[in-house]
Amino acid sequence: MAVQTSGKYYTIAFMSDRALRLLASGFYGGYNMGDEAVLSGLLALLGSASPPVDLTVLSGNPDFTHATYGIRALDRSIFRDAVPRALALRQSDALVLGGGGLLQDITGRRGIRGTLGRTLSLARWANRYGIPLVFWAVGVGPLHYTSVPQVAEVLRHATALTVRDKASQALLRLAGVDAEILPDLAWALDLPQRTGGQQLGISLRRWPGLDLPAVAHGLRSVHGWFPGPIVFLPFERQDLEVGQALQDLMGHDQVDVPPVLPNLPEIIERYALCGAVIAMRLHSGLLATAQGIPSVGLAYDTKVSELHDALGSNGLWLPVTRAGDAPGALLAALGQHSGWGGQLRSYAAEQRRLAFAGAERILALLQSGARRDRDPVGPANGPTGVKTDV
Repeated sequence: MAVQTSGKYYTIAFMSDRALRLLASGFYGGYNMGDEAVLSGLLALLGSASPPVDLTVLSGNPDFTHATYGIRALDRSIFRDAVPRALALRQSDALVLGGGGLLQDITGRRGIRGTLGRTLSLARWANRYGIPLVFWAVGVGPLHYTSVPQVAEVLRHATALTVRDKASQALLRLAGVDAEILPDLAWALDLPQRTGGQQLGISLRRWPGLDLPAVAHGLRSVHGWFPGPIVFLPFERQDLEVGQALQDLMGHDQVDVPPVLPNLPEIIERYALCGAVIAMRLHSGLLATAQGIPSVGLAYDTKVSELHDALGSNGLWLPVTRAGDAPGALLAALGQHSGWGGQLRSYAAEQRRLAFAGAERILALLQSGARRDRDPVGPANGPTGVKTDV
């Protein structure tokens, strides 16, 4: 069935009658590699599910998402129109929102009209159609106080409500809502364990208080301890502009900035060059940890500091206003710690275990409430994993 909306055709394929049918939404679409890591983690969690899961995602760039992952993808703008919105929801057994920072009103368009408004709108439509609603390892905050009542009202109708960190859990408790903590979905990725990389990696993003000349000075102070140029790790197109500005300050032969935004596998491969990482973006630190690479966080948000605090004696972070001190602090820490990589890998393995255990609980909960007008389980000897046929 094809539905015309806004001058485009969106194919709403009828899903399998034998699988749990999930409609998932996040910041998918290839614009931010941290969010692509989240989607890849979700696919890893669902790929081992039994009974199988039939997944459709709402994406900002459905062609990219389908081509990259081989999964069914719809343009998220269809939710502006009644007919395709109804088709997508009525064919789904649950709406999954997550992961990533979906419940915040500080980035993008401010307030309820931006990211937060889109998330709440999706959740309200699910409630209106009687579709179970799952918030899966989402980040909460920052939130303006005027947004809190609307967030709390929507979350109270969720079938499953899980957040990715303690700060998100605490903020919801202030609003009178309880949530379970599950690891960020990206922990579910099965990443290579790195050895032999010697260069210094760095991820930076635009943010008030980031003193780029101070960062350049700090990087020069450790010059000679790390061979080769600094490996810049961009997660968003805007990050490339920051990397190019750092090149202008230090010399283009001193900082390796890719000409275009790498895809997620290419970003992961850049970590193979790194013996240590300065991580401003959350997922830059998460991917470093998951591959056993020491890192220092630049905390522009509590999610960054919480990640590094969770590493205990192996955790190191500085506020973003002290970014210039990060290279020296990282070098000093490398000299003080032994066996750092193995301890990081153990932590990452535990997070991955917890992520899969949480997925089992969420899917079991949804299966127990699956629609009764069809067989929700399918044949005993049927295929398992995420269905990717469109």
